[in-house]
Amino acid sequence: MQPTILVVDDDASTRKMIHTALSSAGYDVVDAGTAAEALEAIGRESPDVVLLDLILPDGDGVAVCRQVRAHSDVSIIMVTAKRDLTDRLAGLDAGADDYVTKPLSMAELVARVRAVLRRREMREQDQAGEIHWAGVTLRPAQRVATAGGREAQLSETEAGILSALIEARGSPLSPRELGRQVWGEGQSDAMVLQTHVVNLRHKLEEDPAGPKHIITDADGAHRIA
Repeated sequence: MQPTILVVDDDASTRKMIHTALSSAGYDVVDAGTAAEALEAIGRESPDVVLLDLILPDGDGVAVCRQVRAHSDVSIIMVTAKRDLTDRLAGLDAGADDYVTKPLSMAELVARVRAVLRRREMREQDQAGEIHWAGVTLRPAQRVATAGGREAQLSETEAGILSALIEARGSPLSPRELGRQVWGEGQSDAMVLQTHVVNLRHKLEEDPAGPKHIITDADGAHRIA
């Protein structure tokens, strides 16, 4: 059974272009043109990935992302024409796993979809139960982490980042190497990575301004200590 991708965009020509590219890549594709249609399709189709436009005629894509995240761990990629960094980071803060900007490159879009599906497949196949390092524990299958008595539900990408850091056993991982492990070669984005690391700190650290577990070195490398 092929993965199902939900494409949410109010522009019919954009939906058709994305639909064609993803169908040609072997995916089942479902379309929605509004926030209401998107929420209904998620409940009906249980898609594996949602490509969610930031601006919709009946709502805000970020608000839709938050609403979906309240009850679903479906992988979400925000699609935005906005160049303002704050708009892109808002989607990540709401629980999105990644984002792409318009005008869209269909090759990049398909690669991003493959990357989030690969991370999900790796998590679902991981039956190790728990992995640990330096007071941080991750249950990959459930995407639940604990540190210093705090327990947090992680997004797909956050779990991937934390898993890579735990497996590194305290060795620093450069942004490029950490991004490669999470997204695959050539698919990482330094700002996306940094935003997810900040979100991890907020979830795991009692005082994110003075981290005790996830350390970023002066050269930008990340490690667990």
